[in-house]
Amino acid sequence: MFEWKEEYSVGIDKIDKQHQKLLEIGREIVYVLDNAQEGIDQYDEIISLLSELQEYTVYHFNSEEEMMYKHDFYELGSHKFQHKMFVKKLEDIDPDKIDEGQKGFTLEILNFVANWIGNHIMKEDQKYAELISE
Repeated sequence: MFEWKEEYSVGIDKIDKQHQKLLEIGREIVYVLDNAQEGIDQYDEIISLLSELQEYTVYHFNSEEEMMYKHDFYELGSHKFQHKMFVKKLEDIDPDKIDEGQKGFTLEILNFVANWIGNHIMKEDQKYAELISE
């Protein structure tokens, strides 16, 4: 679900490493869910990792947007809007729902995050890759 694929590469080492870090945090959450013992509450660890994911996502998006701005990327506005909507989705995660159905609800979140990251990298981030890597 959160595995790096070479086709994700945008050819910019700094950004590729940041994308890999986002995927790594996702893998850590999956690991916690997969290795939870029945009846053992994983709420604090899940919340902590989701918080890390949100914070790192904001850091990455700011870094990416700054780079796009410096290179006068023509779709910066649209790209920033997509970033803003994704961060809003992470901010709107209801901790009570995680507490009620830790594995099920968290897996729903992770599916959304994994799909969004993969699609965003493959479709949107590839648009700036050639311009900026030149």
